Order: sequence, then structure tokens, then C-alpha cells
Amino acid sequence: MYGHHVSLVLKHFALMWALSALSFILAVFLPSSIVLVVSIIDILFLLVVRFVRNLVIAEVFLYMIPFFTGMLFFWLAQFVISIGTAFLYSIFIGTAILFIFLALLGLKMLLYMTDGAAYIAASLLILVFFVFIYFFIPYKSIIYLLLSCFLVLALVLFTVHHFNLIRKHYVRENEVINTALRLYLSFINILFFSLEFLTGYKRR
Repeated sequence: MYGHHVSLVLKHFALMWALSALSFILAVFLPSSIVLVVSIIDILFLLVVRFVRNLVIAEVFLYMIPFFTGMLFFWLAQFVISIGTAFLYSIFIGTAILFIFLALLGLKMLLYMTDGAAYIAASLLILVFFVFIYFFIPYKSIIYLLLSCFLVLALVLFTVHHFNLIRKHYVRENEVINTALRLYLSFINILFFSLEFLTGYKRR
């Protein structure tokens, strides 16, 4: 049952990133006012999930978070669109596909890999992904490309780290979707960790 439940976590995790990619594409065709409203709702959802402990949330709402988050990413992208539309959109869609691929790979391989092998496999996939962007997607500056590579690498390795922790513990059947959502929201943990680090650094 242990392996089965961890496999379910990865399936739900892949589905959540697929929903985010779908909503990101959908946001391109929606009025900006609707995207803004959905983004604000999603920010509220994320704050509740992040700070309210022992809160029981219906599964349908847990799946609304990754769907709404795709639109939130699209809305945030408008503030840095000067980097290049094709480059920016390919980074997000590519990252979503990367996570989906890692989850599907995890169903067959990562469960039996050592922690180090999982990090190496994820890093090699990121390398292939950014080599593809380097040759086929227009970008304005190599600095933007390297910065994007660093951010995606940090997000993926942080997520793999969480997965390594999850697969070493028993996951109950009623905790599968919540565990998958926590894995999906690794980028939120990185954001808060960065803010806490910067706040602590300024106080020194």
C-alpha cells in the first residue's frame, strides 16, 4: 500500500500541473478583468492553505488551487513581459510539462532511485529543457536565460527533495490529495523561505 499511495500522490501532482498549464493557456483568451479576479481569489486560497493549520478542505477546492494558480502565473507574467513573450510563456509551459514528465517518470523509476539519483535525473531533464530553449526559443539576454534556469532548477530540486521525504513515510489514502498539493506548492515554500532568509539577513 505504501508504493500505491505514493504513486497516487504523483498522479495527482501531475494532474495539478496539467491543470495549471491548461488554465495558463486559457488565460490568454480571457478578459484581463476575469484573470485579475481569479488571481486575487487564488492568492487568498494560497494564504489560507499556507497559514491555516488543520483546515479540512473539500477535494474540489484543492484542485481549484492549481487551476487558478495557472491564471495567477499568467497575470504575474504581464509585469515582466518585456523579457519576451515567447520566452516567458515557454518557461512556464515547459516547467509544467517538466513536472508532469517527472511525475510520470516517478511512477516507474523514482520510487526505486536513491535520493542522489533522483536529483541527478531531475537536473539532467532541466539541462535538456534549457538547451532546447537556447536553440529554439528567442530570448533577449543570456542573463535572463541563466536566471530562469537557476529558478527552475531551485524549484525542481526543492520539489524532488519534498518527494524524497514523502516516499520515506507512509501516506494514508485520505492524505493523498493534500500531500500532492503540498508537493505542487513547493514554489510557495521557496518564496516564503527566500523572504524569511532576506528578512533575517537584513536584521543582522
